[in-house]
This record gives sequence, structure tokens and C-alpha cells, in this order.
Amino acid sequence: MLKFKRLSSAALAIGLTVGSGVIYPASAQGVLEACEPEIVEFCSTVEPGNGRVLSCLYAHETKISRTCGDAFDDIGDVIDGLFFTIGSTLAICDADLQKHCADTRFGQGRLLSCLAEVQADLEPACSGVVAELSGELAN
Repeated sequence: MLKFKRLSSAALAIGLTVGSGVIYPASAQGVLEACEPEIVEFCSTVEPGNGRVLSCLYAHETKISRTCGDAFDDIGDVIDGLFFTIGSTLAICDADLQKHCADTRFGQGRLLSCLAEVQADLEPACSGVVAELSGELAN
């Protein structure tokens, strides 16, 4: 029985939606390639998008190959790192978020976009992490 480390179903649903199409497409592509036989067998009727295929794989975790499970673990590590980076950025930039982005809704990169738009006016620590995160997201 394979277990996906450090992935709750909520983190999976949120994180893979982010990872599969916007921020880390290469990681999601690796899972899709490694899990192609499982996708055909268990998830062929699932409409792709918004992490649905990856959620289907997660629902069949006890039936997938070691190769697929290892690829899934790798994307879990990417998601853990992403959540840590976002959490750290929000903590470091809290004052700047309150000052410059108080009316900006959370989600879909809106806060980071807001901070990037006013980067010249940010505190140095916040400006540094916004530049770093923006650079990582551009890759």
C-alpha cells in the first residue's frame, strides 16, 4: 500500500491545482508521464483541469505503481516548498500588505501581483522576497 507523504486531501486539491498549471508545470508533467498507465486505467473518464486527474490518482493511491507513487511524492515536496515560501512571504510582507494591498483579495496570485506593482515602495526585506518569488514563478 503506497502512502503519499505529507499530503492531505485538502492540500492536494489546493496545491496540485496550483502546481499543475501555473507555478510548477514541469513537476505536474512528470507525474502525468510517470502515472500514464494509471491515468488510462483509473482516470480516463475524468475531465482534465483544476487538479482533477491528480485528485483521481490520489483517490486510487493503493492501486498505483511505485513509479507513479514516487512521482507523486516528488510533487508533494514541491508543493510543501511552495506553501512554505508563500507563508514566509506573507509573514515578511505583512506590514506592506496592510499598507499597499489591504483591498486586494487573497488567491490567484493577486497579493503577489499587488506587491510586485508597488515593489519600489516596499520595505527592503519584503521587496527582496517579492523579487525572489517573482523570479521563481517566472521560470
